[in-house]
Amino acid sequence: MACAGTLALALVLVPGVAEAGPAAPGPPESPSRGSVSPFASAAVPAGGPPQEAAGESRSQRSLAALQAAVRKERSRLRAAWKQRARKAVAFAHAQRGRPYVWGGTGEYGFDCSGLVQQAWRHAGVLIPRVSYSQYEHIPTKVSRSKLRSGDLVFFNRMGHVGIYVGQGRFVHAPRTGRPITIEELQGRYARNYSGAVRPGWTPLPPLQ
Repeated sequence: MACAGTLALALVLVPGVAEAGPAAPGPPESPSRGSVSPFASAAVPAGGPPQEAAGESRSQRSLAALQAAVRKERSRLRAAWKQRARKAVAFAHAQRGRPYVWGGTGEYGFDCSGLVQQAWRHAGVLIPRVSYSQYEHIPTKVSRSKLRSGDLVFFNRMGHVGIYVGQGRFVHAPRTGRPITIEELQGRYARNYSGAVRPGWTPLPPLQ
């Protein structure tokens, strides 16, 4: 049985025994449960859309709901104005045949601006008394191509006014000796046309 000194001498004399060579490659170690893979940040979360897509979808739904509400409000405002305009036009129609009276507002007859003022007053909308002020102070100006029944149409540099009733016609109180009547917006009236306004109009909210 060899003693400890004999074994030590043998280790010195035999080459390659004193120093161990590099260890043979073994199978790759599996990462421990607590380790983090370098590719972990690229992992896609399982289940459901990405957070950005979900947020964008909510924004789109909110925008669609807002647009629907705006369209509904625009329709409501248009309908409300048309109802008032119908009342004003009906009042003006009902005055046909009544005399022109300078300064008149209904008791004995009407002048041109008195007629349209009382027509819109009957519809619940207060406007100025004389034609120049009516054009100046009613804010919604209307081009001739966009006229609607109920609009006020002006002639002779705002010195005369009537109420448009559609199909190129208007009701007005012409002058002394001529009763309230309907005229075509042509001929001398077209030549002396000066502009139009829309009483009682509420600006529509813009679509988003």
